[in-house]
Amino acid sequence: MARFRFRLDASLQLAQQILESARRQYALELQRWQACFDALEVQKVRYKEAQDGQREAGRHRPEDLGICQVFAREQRRRLLECEAKLREQEPVLEKARGCLLEAHREVEKYERLKEKQAAAFRAAELQKEQKVLDETGQVLHWLGKKAVGELA
Repeated sequence: MARFRFRLDASLQLAQQILESARRQYALELQRWQACFDALEVQKVRYKEAQDGQREAGRHRPEDLGICQVFAREQRRRLLECEAKLREQEPVLEKARGCLLEAHREVEKYERLKEKQAAAFRAAELQKEQKVLDETGQVLHWLGKKAVGELA
């Protein structure tokens, strides 16, 4: 029986390499997004603490209010900066995700095609084998008839 050979195997391997590269890129962008998200959460806590300190200074330590206001403004600025970085990272992450999905679809397309062609190849091989068996059976049948005719 002949061996199946997928003619687009090189394309499949290339698509698999592209998929692996897309996976790495997506993982990297996801790490960056997560770092921005974590920094934002930390900055939210710092800003809230700065606001609480500002309120406390306004109530009990008016001489420290100016410093607390400056600190709270700086924490607000940093919070806005973190939010902006996160917003900038989201489309980058989505683009990497889209590339990953497209690469995955491409690999699946080649794998489905390979499976279809392999199944068609196996069916053709079985058909050839069945034809050989049928022909062998006919020859044996005719030889059997001929041998019986010679005996009579």
